[in-house]
Amino acid sequence: MIDIVTAWIMAVLDPIGVVVGLIIAVPVVWTWIDVVFGERRRKRRWFREARSRPGQRPAILIVDLLAAKDIRPSVEHYRHTHDALRAIPEDRILTISRAERLCAEDMPKLAQEVRAAAGRLIAAGVDTVHYFHAGPAAVAAIVGAELGNAQRVMVYQHDPDGYHNFGLLRAGL
Repeated sequence: MIDIVTAWIMAVLDPIGVVVGLIIAVPVVWTWIDVVFGERRRKRRWFREARSRPGQRPAILIVDLLAAKDIRPSVEHYRHTHDALRAIPEDRILTISRAERLCAEDMPKLAQEVRAAAGRLIAAGVDTVHYFHAGPAAVAAIVGAELGNAQRVMVYQHDPDGYHNFGLLRAGL
């Protein structure tokens, strides 16, 4: 009896198992190839696009450090009046803000937040940052130090007439 069952397994189930194994192996190998080689190919294509078309992945960074003031609505109003800024998706708009007055003890944590925001911008492939600042100039220096070497940074200054583009943070980019 055991010989009959063993013979049946070897004659019927073994070839079925081989066929099923081969069928399952095809998508597994295809996925492996896509993960290993496709990722590199996509990254190379993305870098080629980023180099050939600068300014195509802009972002907005809002640093609002004025106590009891929120500049986001005025930035949004300005943004919606300019076509280039209006096209920036919400996931590429970052805000760093404080509800209370900034003091010297807050600077290390704030510098870490600016560094994290710069990392998110770099990870998103941003090549131009539209920077709106409200607060102490020392923080603007920190933002400039973090962003100035990675992307083009366009600085915007607020006055009673609205925002005005002061141009690039650093000439020569």
